[in-house]
Amino acid sequence: MKPLAHSCAAAVLLCVGTVLHAQQIDWGSEIFSDLVDSEGEVLDNTFVFQLGAFDAGYNPADYEPGDWLNHWQVFDEAAYNGIEEPVDDGVWGYYTSTANMEPDGTSDSPEESSGATSFEGRQAYIWIRNGDNPEPGTEWFVVTTSSWVYPTADSGCCGSSLPLEWSSSDLTSGDTPLWGSQGGIEGPGVYSVTGIYTQQTFTFVPEPSIAMLVGLGGMLWAVRRKRAA
Repeated sequence: MKPLAHSCAAAVLLCVGTVLHAQQIDWGSEIFSDLVDSEGEVLDNTFVFQLGAFDAGYNPADYEPGDWLNHWQVFDEAAYNGIEEPVDDGVWGYYTSTANMEPDGTSDSPEESSGATSFEGRQAYIWIRNGDNPEPGTEWFVVTTSSWVYPTADSGCCGSSLPLEWSSSDLTSGDTPLWGSQGGIEGPGVYSVTGIYTQQTFTFVPEPSIAMLVGLGGMLWAVRRKRAA
């Protein structure tokens, strides 16, 4: 999952005696990932790539998407490498990051949600989006898999445990996204172009306007009046 240069740097740190945090989490997508939006276009730098969890006891599948962000806590945010110059063919895209769990179960990432509580034991999700409001033009991808569970917080701070590795390659055909598509496995959402992409964001349909609802109500009233006559 990690670029070779990053892995070499980690090896150097180990050689000089730096002790890795027992709760280190390396996460992201593999190099050569196809990361596209609902129109099949390569994701741009307006998107954020977050690792986090929903509030304890909150199952987002039981609620409307508009409620999800109210219960979302960010553990970390990844850097994105997906735009190529001068020509973008979309085959080099990837995102990756590393964060540590603190002794109290929170994250050492500067992108952690303000006031976040302990993540230990909670299901981890990746949420990619270019906006917070579920409306046309907003693109979301939300996914998890059974192995992405935050470890128990280590009150001793440091130890010899190997880092956790959470990659898009962990996802299987049984992992249907909460929103969007992975490897051609489609979850909810709207798209105009789809395919077997590594990860694809989907967008939203517009809500019926009040004027439209009033108009429909008027039409129904007129039909009923005509039948009564």
